[in-house]
Amino acid sequence: MFKQSFNVGKISNLETGQKKTGYAEVQCLPLYSILLALNTTTVDYFSLDVEGAEMGVLKTIPWDKVDIKTLSVEFIHGGEGKDALKKYMEGLGYRVFSEVTHPGWLANDFIFAKKELLSKKRKKNTSP
Repeated sequence: MFKQSFNVGKISNLETGQKKTGYAEVQCLPLYSILLALNTTTVDYFSLDVEGAEMGVLKTIPWDKVDIKTLSVEFIHGGEGKDALKKYMEGLGYRVFSEVTHPGWLANDFIFAKKELLSKKRKKNTSP
């Protein structure tokens, strides 16, 4: 069940099948299943903003079977904290390229890129 709440709506703990104002029943699928249905496992850019469930989603991804080159991940609502998110992604071979924030809380994201992409960019920028 999805709790509708303007720009901070999110998956709730409410059991499916209930008719409750402000909630909608939605179908959820693992990212990997969607990629397989699209006959691809390569993603150039993936944006993940699920109001606090980002780590849970990231942990469902079979990283050895997909090639996600860059991704933005919201960090502000996660219970684990932004340092845990950063450490998890670094353990997967990603580095923080940028941290995007907005004073009105309209953005609170890490932009992650695979280490080898950042190395290639540095080499390209330093060549004559």
